[in-house]
Amino acid sequence: MEREKLTFHHKNGGVDGVYINAGSNSSLLIIINGHNGFYNYGMFPYIQQKLWENGISSYSFNFSHGGIIGDADIFEDLAKYEQNCMRLETEDLLSILHNLKEFKNHSKVYLFTHSLGGVPTIFGAKKAIEGKIKIDGIILVSTVKTLNFWPVEMLEEWSSAGVYYKKNNRTKQELPQGFEFLQEVLKSDKEWNVKQTIQSLNIPILIVHGENDEAVPVEHGKSLFSWIQNFNANARLKIVPNATHTFNTKHPFEKTSNELEELIQTTVEWIHTRN
Repeated sequence: MEREKLTFHHKNGGVDGVYINAGSNSSLLIIINGHNGFYNYGMFPYIQQKLWENGISSYSFNFSHGGIIGDADIFEDLAKYEQNCMRLETEDLLSILHNLKEFKNHSKVYLFTHSLGGVPTIFGAKKAIEGKIKIDGIILVSTVKTLNFWPVEMLEEWSSAGVYYKKNNRTKQELPQGFEFLQEVLKSDKEWNVKQTIQSLNIPILIVHGENDEAVPVEHGKSLFSWIQNFNANARLKIVPNATHTFNTKHPFEKTSNELEELIQTTVEWIHTRN
């Protein structure tokens, strides 16, 4: 298995990622990480390896303003991190989709996203399809149903100061949540309405959620499915028993779990049945 570094440059900066090619005409899965995620985080390199073993190519990347530089796992660029928001993450994804020619010849393109990454994925898919870019399906893993899931006290402090410093339990850093991101959260019923946007997508959608998700409760996944099941004949919901937000794994990645294997198997089978 060969890991190729592939970077896309656009007006917002560089999007660094790892591309693993499983062969000509294989499906390509673009992996979009969630808030504070990156291509080397925990389970994602292992997921890419298992996809390759099952004949599926993949590209996992760091957002241009995610604060992670290259192979690091500490947030080194906090100035960019503070600027990060759903608009920038959506534009990062679109920069990749507009440059699919940089990948090898792949038969189909799917988007695979985790947690808060579901928001730029859903909105990015809509914009890509409007721009005549073919997306063959979306896999939403542990995904939020709304941007406005933050505690009221936090939003009040965030609004008052314009920035909110949220401690990252893994790195012990105080990470600045910026002003534009706050405005998106406050406008989540209008400009960033997940329900309206996901209902507008007429493409296959697989929703996978852990039964014991401690960060994004399973009700989020169930709500996403309830919003589209009558609009989208190719919508499917999979609840993984006992699974946590990262499917019973952690960073640094030590070993797989039954729950992670179920997520991977569900993903692989769903893609293969669509080819």
